[in-house]
Amino acid sequence: MFHSSQLVKYYNSKTKSYNAEESFQWIRPKFVNSDLVMGNLETTIVNHAELYGGYPRFGSPKEVVLALKNSGFHILSTANNHSADKGSHGIDFTIDTVLDNEMIPLGTYKSEADFRNRRNFMMNKNGINIAIYNYTYSTNGIKVPKGKIVRLIEEESLEKDISFAKQNGANFVIVWFHFGTEYQTKPDAYQKKWVNRALELGADVVIGGHPHVVQKLERVGDKFFAYSLGNFLSAQNKPFTDGGLVLHFDLILSGNEKDITNILPEAVWVDPSNYQIIPIDDALEGKLEIKLSDSKMIRMKNYKKQYLNVISDIEESKK
Repeated sequence: MFHSSQLVKYYNSKTKSYNAEESFQWIRPKFVNSDLVMGNLETTIVNHAELYGGYPRFGSPKEVVLALKNSGFHILSTANNHSADKGSHGIDFTIDTVLDNEMIPLGTYKSEADFRNRRNFMMNKNGINIAIYNYTYSTNGIKVPKGKIVRLIEEESLEKDISFAKQNGANFVIVWFHFGTEYQTKPDAYQKKWVNRALELGADVVIGGHPHVVQKLERVGDKFFAYSLGNFLSAQNKPFTDGGLVLHFDLILSGNEKDITNILPEAVWVDPSNYQIIPIDDALEGKLEIKLSDSKMIRMKNYKKQYLNVISDIEESKK
């Protein structure tokens, strides 16, 4: 997320331009050797300064997308409760900007033709076919402009998409939900319902966001899901909203056998003064050339303590 205070920080009054690169300085190396890096873009991208702003209707300059590209991201989910914040322009310019930066936008579409063309996203990485779908629970009551599409969580869509992916050679199906109750560390009934349904229909991995706090991860047989990854980057300062996690995992395919291995959640904390994303363990172990004040160190350690209480060990189930 990009709140108003972040945009102020990123703005250079001398050059009259924005630069968000500093936020990713310490986390960028984590993505260098990754085959696929995905993130949730919970803002619209707009090309007029008067449209820039944070809560409640988000609009950010295109430079934030460039920073994501330069940090190693490949895919950005764009279906979330803020997708329609800036109307048609926000939907269209967000998609165009992500594509112009050689990344893939998922979940929003400029037209019916665009939807038909990009609805079923599948890519091959190292001989593995991966299908990815993105849906949101709502657009905050803001009507999606005529002709534009923001994918909502619906039974028919979910069933049709996963079925199509399986029938067209997907080895793994990843479903990306924007859902849940904000600021709650335990998943609600709605989240549980749709995670279970996606797995029943054949999804292999389900990833969630929206609560702004980390929620539990769980392994069920050969499938895996994470209800909420928290805040990777934002200016929120409510308890436990000042960080999130980077979720690493490997998809393994050997003949007809497949597995999800090396599942590693890595806690990150956002420095409130410069909005740098800090890998907590690296900072605590002295691996970063960074100097945090005593008060910031206490806040970061408190976040890590809360994080561990929520995550504990990845749960195993033989369902």
